[in-house]
Amino acid sequence: MTGDPPTARLAPALALAYLRELSAGVDAAVVLDAAGGALAGDAALAGPARRLLAGAAPDAPLARERLRGGGWLLVARAAGDLAVAMRAAPEALVGLLEHDLQAVASDLGSARMP
Repeated sequence: MTGDPPTARLAPALALAYLRELSAGVDAAVVLDAAGGALAGDAALAGPARRLLAGAAPDAPLARERLRGGGWLLVARAAGDLAVAMRAAPEALVGLLEHDLQAVASDLGSARMP
C-alpha cells in the first residue's frame, strides 16, 4: 500500500475539547459552519465570531480583537468553510492562543488517522 494515511475530520465537539486542553484561559469556544451557525460549543459566541470574520481579509487564516471589558476574541478559519472561535481571559498569552487555535482549526479540517 502506498500514499498518505486516510484523513478524517475531527468532530467539532472533540475539537473544542482539544482546544481547552491546549490553552489555558479559554472562557468560551465555538465551531462555526459555513453559514456561521454554531456546530458545537457556546452559541452566544457565534454572532461576535461571525462579525469578526466578516471584517477580516478573506484570505486571513486568523482574526483577533481586544474586547471592551478585557480579554480577547480570536477566530481561525478551517477547511470546508468551517471556523473555530474562542473568547479568552485578559491575561492570556495571545501569541500562544493564536498558535493553539490555528492548530485546532487545522485538525478540524483534516485530522490524520493513525
